[in-house]
Amino acid sequence: MSMPARRLRAYAACATALLGLAAAPAALAEDIDLFTGLQSNAGARPNVLLILDNASAWNANAQVDCETPGVVGPNNLNNNVGAEQCALYKAVSDLIRDPNTVGKINLGVMMFGGSNNSGAQFRFPNVTPPTAPSGLVLLDQTGGEQMLAFIKSIDRTKDSSNNSQVGGAMQEAWAFFSGKTGLSGTTYQSPISNPCQKNFIIYIANALNNGKPQDTGQDAYNKLREAGATAAQLTPIPLSRGNNIDNWGDEWARFLNGMDLNAANNAGSATATRQNIITYTIGVTDGSKQSLDYLEFVNSMASKGGGGNFTVRAGDDDALAKALKDIFNEMQAVNNVFASVSLPVSVNGQGSYLNQVYIGMFRPDGKARPRWVGNLKQYKLGYDTNGNLVLLDAGTPGGTEQTSKNAISNASTGFISPNARSYWTEDPPKQVGSSSIVTDWPADGFWKNASAQLRNAKDAPDGEIVEKGGAGEMLRADYLTSQSGRRLLTCANAKCSKDTALTNFNTANRALTEGDGPSLLKTTAADVANMIEWVRGKDVFAALTGTDPKKESEPGPGGNVTVRGSIHGDVLHSRPVVVDYGGSTGVVVFYGANDGVFHAVNGNRTGAISTTAGQVRAGGELWGFVAPEFYGKLARLYNNAPEVRLTGSPQDTAEVQFKPRDYFFDGTTTVYQNLSNPAAPQVTIYLTARRGGRLVYALDVSDPAQPKYLWSKTSADIPELGQTWSQPRVMRVRGYATPVLIMGAGYDPDGEDADPAFEGDATATNKQGRGVIVLNAATGDVVWAALGSCAGITTGTCVTIDSRAIPSDVAVVDRNGDGYADKAYVGDVGGNVWRIDFGALETDVPSTWSIGKLAQLGGAVNTNDARKFLYPPDVVATGKYDAVMIASGDREKPLHSLSQTPGAAQNVRNRFYMIKDPNVDGKPPSTWAAIREADLVDATSVAYRDSAVASGFYLSLAPGEKAVNAPLTVAGYTYFGTNTPSKVEPGACYPDLGVARGYAVSFLTGLGMNNGPRYVTFDNGGLPPSPVFGMVSVTQTDGSTGLVPVLIGGGKAGGTGGDDKSSLGGQEVKPASAGKRKRTYWYTQSDKT
Repeated sequence: MSMPARRLRAYAACATALLGLAAAPAALAEDIDLFTGLQSNAGARPNVLLILDNASAWNANAQVDCETPGVVGPNNLNNNVGAEQCALYKAVSDLIRDPNTVGKINLGVMMFGGSNNSGAQFRFPNVTPPTAPSGLVLLDQTGGEQMLAFIKSIDRTKDSSNNSQVGGAMQEAWAFFSGKTGLSGTTYQSPISNPCQKNFIIYIANALNNGKPQDTGQDAYNKLREAGATAAQLTPIPLSRGNNIDNWGDEWARFLNGMDLNAANNAGSATATRQNIITYTIGVTDGSKQSLDYLEFVNSMASKGGGGNFTVRAGDDDALAKALKDIFNEMQAVNNVFASVSLPVSVNGQGSYLNQVYIGMFRPDGKARPRWVGNLKQYKLGYDTNGNLVLLDAGTPGGTEQTSKNAISNASTGFISPNARSYWTEDPPKQVGSSSIVTDWPADGFWKNASAQLRNAKDAPDGEIVEKGGAGEMLRADYLTSQSGRRLLTCANAKCSKDTALTNFNTANRALTEGDGPSLLKTTAADVANMIEWVRGKDVFAALTGTDPKKESEPGPGGNVTVRGSIHGDVLHSRPVVVDYGGSTGVVVFYGANDGVFHAVNGNRTGAISTTAGQVRAGGELWGFVAPEFYGKLARLYNNAPEVRLTGSPQDTAEVQFKPRDYFFDGTTTVYQNLSNPAAPQVTIYLTARRGGRLVYALDVSDPAQPKYLWSKTSADIPELGQTWSQPRVMRVRGYATPVLIMGAGYDPDGEDADPAFEGDATATNKQGRGVIVLNAATGDVVWAALGSCAGITTGTCVTIDSRAIPSDVAVVDRNGDGYADKAYVGDVGGNVWRIDFGALETDVPSTWSIGKLAQLGGAVNTNDARKFLYPPDVVATGKYDAVMIASGDREKPLHSLSQTPGAAQNVRNRFYMIKDPNVDGKPPSTWAAIREADLVDATSVAYRDSAVASGFYLSLAPGEKAVNAPLTVAGYTYFGTNTPSKVEPGACYPDLGVARGYAVSFLTGLGMNNGPRYVTFDNGGLPPSPVFGMVSVTQTDGSTGLVPVLIGGGKAGGTGGDDKSSLGGQEVKPASAGKRKRTYWYTQSDKT
């Protein structure tokens, strides 16, 4: 067997927004809590301006039966105004009764003015022009009662108007928010007191038989031009029904959505929150033709204004009240969403001699819904014009290598430049093997109906936009108008068997559509076909309107296109692995996504892969696999509900319940290639789920187009198995002929998600994941295990240990370089470091293997010494000892906490350790005592000097700082990343992802590079990805190609380029003296996280 050429690939995660409302913290936590964007700033309450259509259609007849007596006056009882009056009263009453919304919104009401007023005028606060209101009313209990009193005072005989100039009213609203003069002649003082405030308009239109919008002359147009509208924003918006085109209300809504009220302060910032005005509309209709014309117009206002549109029947006060409440709830959600920025969350790579860097991306849903979009994209490494090694994009479509440019932004975003184009990305895409454009691909772009968040309708350049370009675009291109050809596989009869071929996950699979199939999928027999088609990529909800969560957050182009834009789900923790099959096949990338599918993608830069079903384009999907264990989770994605429960989520109500996020194959995949028979090489991949479940899968992908199920193990087979966070590592050991997998036994969410763990109960212990498991790589049978409980283990050898849960990967060491593992190291969530010793002789069968505690560096869960090791150590073999580098930190508690409770993650003092293991030639003696902190030197402030007395050193991290990735030692320096949660500050309008640092520490002294700073601060914070090293074939500045030592994700202290301060950036490693180096152990293509 030999090690094939490895590819350097990295992946990251891109995030913009996730709902985070101010509420009591959740008892349990996980790392995606970082994206909740909690805001405690009361000054950032949204400003909401309600514009009521009080024109003549207000007086239309309608039956009103208001459940609250005394709300509707006698003049309004049989008119449409009475229904609106009742609905407003209900909605506001609910707002001030709900602890999640009372005191959270500033509200005011405008109505059309009189015949001499082509704009509008304020009615609440109750002032008469030209006197302007000093501000909107805070809907706390007092303000709410004032608003309710105003609603009860509405009377059509005195409040009706003969004016319905919607464009003029929108200009008046702009003037109010901007502090300008409206068409009414009123000069306003802007209500905006904080750059974080969001601003909204709700227009309630009486789209009845005699109702229509009006504009007199050119007033609204002229004022729009004077406000700074561009030529494009002054272009009339076409309406298919042909009426109301001359009204400027929807053009004003478009302008308000695109403007920035804080433009002066935001100038020059690539990440500041744009402060615009979003428009919602509610059309009250009687179904007449005139009504339909008006509805089209108000729907256009909402569509172009960035909000939602609602339609209710005249007189239906319940439906109108619900629409208002839905809008208010959505506004509250939007106000707590991050700005549209992209940040790396995790990255890892395969050292490679081929220059291909893969980046997996995700974007959390802005309304805390479970359906997140994602993608896989490819870049490369090269030199910029200054001779610095950087990450490069694909350059100009059809251009030469020289057209490539820096992929990482230099504008301090830390992520991909908006101008970068990843490989595979083109618009329009071509048919496979042809220069012809994909049939029915929209000439004006797939995203022509999408929101401004996607910047424009085209896929190229894709930049930092998650769903644009990459493998996601290739899926859309291949299955644009029909998804029947997509090869989604699953296990026959909903249960995998070794000798049974995988079957199609489609509507022809009777095991899915009949019998227990719908029940397994948690749907009904009537809806199961639709759900299966949705999983396969069809937008079965394209006809939905309004705010139904099932519809796409970014709508497709319509016409013949039936594929959904969200066909590719988020690549969150899963790290793609790469196999070079050579020959005409080339490169295939394997990875999991939280869309329920494990993906196999053609990873070649340009070349197609031939299969029996035809050609698969570069970036195209060869197949996807849906495991039966995940069937029951698909319905939640399909329904896009219930919402995701995170720290800061509101309390459950009868209408809205929150639930922890579901995951699928979200762990790291391992690849094992057996090339002993070159004519028939064997390739096996091992799939893990992280929070997706307690399971491991093995698939034979020797033929990359025809995967075969080999085996799977779950907690039913190994009861101690926890969530499979640990990447299986393939190794060879003496005394056992078959390659084996070694992995940590898993994560225990029941105990560890609490903060402190077990809620500070020092007597509690983990119930799962305690220990290390070694499996036969070919069969999955347990070969050897050291566990908290050996119950249920029926094969191999099992010993019991007093370990805490071990979610970490295991570091394997081959000290003598003979290709066989000698020992391994791993940490647990109790701050312990374990050493496993394998056999030195062929007669040393697994029953002779041993495990012992190398170091004990943690404390009880109710103390601030409750350090956790979630990531593996790195090991460097020196002449006298093995240096074991490991860092502590609970990544799953990423937010700042004011808790003073000992053991809470914010209060634990985390550290980086270098531990000396002197037992280099055999097992530790029976008298070995675990190393403790008292045996180590505190090198936080002074350099460490090696001595026979000390067992190593430690560096204390700052208060609240946590190590959040795996250390990697290159040329004498150990690289690792940390995150320090930032205290929530009033007025913070950037996604507060904490302070991210990339450390480079001499493992011999604890000092920084060249005795300088130990770390670089990464742009935009977040959870820095694990650093990656490899010898990469890079094109030099003179056009030649050579191997270059490349580090990705290490950063460069003192550097000023985008790559220097990005955890995705590349650096050329230039050690002063390379010296004699040796890899500790390398048997598979897999590397640490």
